[in-house]
Amino acid sequence: MIKGIKGVKDILPEETPRWRFIEESARRWADRYGFREIRIPIFEVTTLFARSIGAATDIVEKEMYTFPDRDGTSLTLRPEGTAGTVRAFIEHNRSADPLPQKYFYIGPMFRHERPQAGRLRQFHQFGVEYFGTQDPKADVDVIALLWRFLSDLALPDLTLEINSLGTAADRAAYLPVLVSFLKGRIGDLCDNCRRRMETNPLRVLDCKVLGCRAATEDAPNWFPTCPLRLRAILMRCFQPSPFSASPGV
Repeated sequence: MIKGIKGVKDILPEETPRWRFIEESARRWADRYGFREIRIPIFEVTTLFARSIGAATDIVEKEMYTFPDRDGTSLTLRPEGTAGTVRAFIEHNRSADPLPQKYFYIGPMFRHERPQAGRLRQFHQFGVEYFGTQDPKADVDVIALLWRFLSDLALPDLTLEINSLGTAADRAAYLPVLVSFLKGRIGDLCDNCRRRMETNPLRVLDCKVLGCRAATEDAPNWFPTCPLRLRAILMRCFQPSPFSASPGV
């Protein structure tokens, strides 16, 4: 008997009503906030993800399902939806239409994860993209949409934690401070994080290795000089949600 691949789940008939409820709720709230559905290909050229996600990320280095096409072109099953949506936006010259424009997608994504509870190699994702504005209201809209969607699902003990990567200038000022801190803890970091210190130091803060998490627990954050955009988002954030500013997110 041929069995399903480990880390890929069958959705059986008795489960599909719950899936439809979640998907219909996502579409309903996306529509209320003015997001239109886009359906992007399951696979793209590998360079699209390497450039957009970053060559030094775990997704590109270890988690992508990549294979050669018959003509030798490297193709990859989509690990997320942003890159394909941006590619479609540019390729079809959507910027020629009135801005801003708002899109949402929903469907399967693929990552070569080690199968475990809550982490599958084929997983399903709902996401939104907002083009053509730098107004903090765009972030507030996305946060509000997510909050109302998850609230609609009646999830217990739902809370909202907000952080920001800031602007390029914010990160340029913060990275030397972070790297200096990490060098003082280098003996406590895993091999991957030692390498990330040179390629993508922010990723060290996202490491799942317990030793690394303990070593970076008191890492400097930029909340004392909170980026202006994050301040604007927090000031304009809707009141019904019990949100909190969380530098560790």
